[in-house]
Amino acid sequence: MKRFDTATAPYLSPPRDVQRVMLLVLLALLPGIAAQLWFFGIGVAAQIILATIFALGIEAAMLRLRGKPVKPFLGDLSVVVTAVLFALCIPPLAPWWVSLIAMLAAVALAKHLYGGLGHNLFNPAMVGFAVVLVAFPFELSQWLPPRGLGHEALSLGDSLYTIFMGHLPPAQTWDTIAQATPLDVVRNQASAMRTLDEIRSDPLFGDFGGRGWEWIANF
Repeated sequence: MKRFDTATAPYLSPPRDVQRVMLLVLLALLPGIAAQLWFFGIGVAAQIILATIFALGIEAAMLRLRGKPVKPFLGDLSVVVTAVLFALCIPPLAPWWVSLIAMLAAVALAKHLYGGLGHNLFNPAMVGFAVVLVAFPFELSQWLPPRGLGHEALSLGDSLYTIFMGHLPPAQTWDTIAQATPLDVVRNQASAMRTLDEIRSDPLFGDFGGRGWEWIANF
């Protein structure tokens, strides 16, 4: 009796085109981006755009230095994924140069120093984030309170002013708009010997996490 040759599982092969995979990653990020925009304002979009521009520029420069074709590698969207992942990790009003320095570390060092896409030992976006987190802890700690806590969101103009000028408009101060993250609140209140129920009574917390953050995590 003749035997039938069968392939091993899985029978449906995933897409192997880099551009398609990266596009799927970006599409998967859209719900989380929308939630972060809703809770933390238009500065989130500004950071994504800035990081993407810097990442594309640095990627093109590194490809030219290495004698590689620019257009195919820019078109695979991998560096865009790096930029978006990083931008979602930083405060919406972080100065523009934070993204520039982070993308230099992420793209030039963490990616191309090891040989480019697929050869890097570490996640480039997280390398960039780690560099700026260690170097600029103050700028990386200035988070806005999420929508719903009674704070008025900054306008588009005020957000862009803060990002590009490095400080708030004259009528605003960090003391009036910035707020500790849920993790900071838990750490400080726990040090003060408050119980978990007492800590969770703070309006910053929702049903099972920080207000706003729990929705972003869900998406």
